[in-house]
Amino acid sequence: MRRKGTTDWPLLRAAVKDHLDFFFMLLGMGLVFGIVGGGVFYLGFGEWGAMIFGAFFALIGLALFISSFVTAYSSISYYYEQALLRKHGVEVDGVLTRKEADCQFHQEYDKHNRPLGEGHYQCNLLVEFDFQFDGQNHSGAFYLSKLATFDKLREGDPVPLKVLRFDPSVHKVRERRLANMLKGREPQMPSLVPEGAEIGQLA
Repeated sequence: MRRKGTTDWPLLRAAVKDHLDFFFMLLGMGLVFGIVGGGVFYLGFGEWGAMIFGAFFALIGLALFISSFVTAYSSISYYYEQALLRKHGVEVDGVLTRKEADCQFHQEYDKHNRPLGEGHYQCNLLVEFDFQFDGQNHSGAFYLSKLATFDKLREGDPVPLKVLRFDPSVHKVRERRLANMLKGREPQMPSLVPEGAEIGQLA
């Protein structure tokens, strides 16, 4: 949690403003589904078909209503933290302690349960690191977006970071700087990532 008095209100307002359209769209859809579902349930009370239909629509509306707040909070928090890092971030170097490729195989099937195509892997490239900031030791993790950078990394390598000055738990890897540092190094073989895998963008 951030210390008191460190909220950057202009940045927070900008992050909120950028997500208001999507928030109100989901909220509006939720209210429409809820009102329609509730109305059908009320007017058709005693008729099982109408009640089930109305309840189904009302539940969809409730899910969209809740989702509008959860999604908005998550998105605003993420973009606010990124804006804070750009404005108040401090550059430090960490040390790579671990890297892991979390890969899941995805296969689509037709209505007869026959595979469509060859399927594909989707991988999230996690790196973990230690760093010192303001005289204290910290640990962090980050998902890289570039496989070439991930394959070249080895445990013990320096990792360039940007850390929020007043809250070091908010940080990110400076991926462009890291890629430049690893230029000329051969990638790890064999790769931890299956060939042709889609790389997740979780950062």
